[in-house]
Amino acid sequence: MRTIIIILAAFLLMTPGLSTAQMHGGQMHGEGQHMMGGQGMSQGGMQNMEMMNSMMDDMHQMMGQGHMTSAQQGQMQDMMNQMGQMRQQMSGPQNPQMEQQHHRQLQKMQQRWNTMKGQMEHQH
Repeated sequence: MRTIIIILAAFLLMTPGLSTAQMHGGQMHGEGQHMMGGQGMSQGGMQNMEMMNSMMDDMHQMMGQGHMTSAQQGQMQDMMNQMGQMRQQMSGPQNPQMEQQHHRQLQKMQQRWNTMKGQMEHQH
């Protein structure tokens, strides 16, 4: 459990510098999108980041409750690893095909996470 918390903390610290408005989907008129070394992030990329941030927040809350089986911890670890790989890819050159692939992966992960969350909530 401690390993997952450490990995989650490292993952959150590695999050590219999103402004508060970007993380919450807001628009800041006149403000440049200063992510990824000066590159602007597309709308699709921002939506993917928001999905990841939302799942990570949920995972953090569930871990704080401490009621996870080792299998659930392993599944969560797998999802965090996948999101870490996506973030690395997102820090490089972007293209619409990659964003769409990430979006599909995140949707599948979100479904998987929702199923896990439901199982954890029914364990108590």
